Amino acid sequence: MIKRLLGSSDLLITAVGYGAFPIGGWMWGEQDDADSVRAIHAALEAGVNWIDTAPIYGSGRADAVVARAVAELPAERRPYIFTKFGHHLVDGQRVNDGSRARIVADCEYALKTFGVDRLDLFQQHWPTPQPIDETARACEDLLRAGKIRAIGVSNYNVAQLEAWRLTTVPLHSVQNPYSLFRTDAERDVLPWCVANQVGFLAYSPLNRGMLFGTWTVDKVFPAGDHRAERPDFTQPRLGRFLEAVAEIRALAEEADQSCAELAIGSLMCTEGVSACIVGARNAEQGAFLGELGMPAKQSQLDAIEAICAQLRADLPA
Repeated sequence: MIKRLLGSSDLLITAVGYGAFPIGGWMWGEQDDADSVRAIHAALEAGVNWIDTAPIYGSGRADAVVARAVAELPAERRPYIFTKFGHHLVDGQRVNDGSRARIVADCEYALKTFGVDRLDLFQQHWPTPQPIDETARACEDLLRAGKIRAIGVSNYNVAQLEAWRLTTVPLHSVQNPYSLFRTDAERDVLPWCVANQVGFLAYSPLNRGMLFGTWTVDKVFPAGDHRAERPDFTQPRLGRFLEAVAEIRALAEEADQSCAELAIGSLMCTEGVSACIVGARNAEQGAFLGELGMPAKQSQLDAIEAICAQLRADLPA
């Protein structure tokens, strides 16, 4: 489990290029690399101790920024590095490849890019056409060779997780979407992780930034920001989501919290959740990450469930 890998820390990780941390300028509009480095450093100062990235983010730009940020730190302050494999842009098209050759190549690339002898977590980014057994065995060989410390998968369903389990190759984490507004994982993946003692990393826990609690109904996304193309982030659905956010924010303010603090604190109360991937664009937002992770009170959880239940009733999928 990730909790075992990281000892007692189960707070937060910085998300590079996905979640709310748009390093690499991929899918979230333009982003200044210097701001990204400052955001990483501020997050680490605030208590964050690992970074999640992937080679596809910014077509390698995110990895370069992470490598730069980490290289500027003394060895004792460097974070754990969690990266991914098997998801790349080829001729402008996304290609998923879980073959042994691809996995080995991605591992060697990451080791060289980050200047390390071993990756702390190596995750399959998306399910691939190759047999899960082939992917698992290749990861097992890297684990035995000491090139990775732990194995993870992302965007897996329970059937795929079961197929991995049957290979008997260790699996340490699952990274899937999970937020107050996107709770699919509660139905099956989270219970599976609990039953099999596998860590669960929630990505997009603030629902792609919505639950930071700062948006208004006239929110406009910049060019290149993928959210502008999604129904939940355009009117009229966005307006109803923001009404729910306002209710959660008011609930948080009663306890002298921000909306994001309460949203993340609520998820961290969920059985099986090991950590939430949250990010930032600049040093101020990076420092804010250290304020997240305090578990919510039961009265808050009950109130949030009522708010979200009404939202689901008003906005069916």
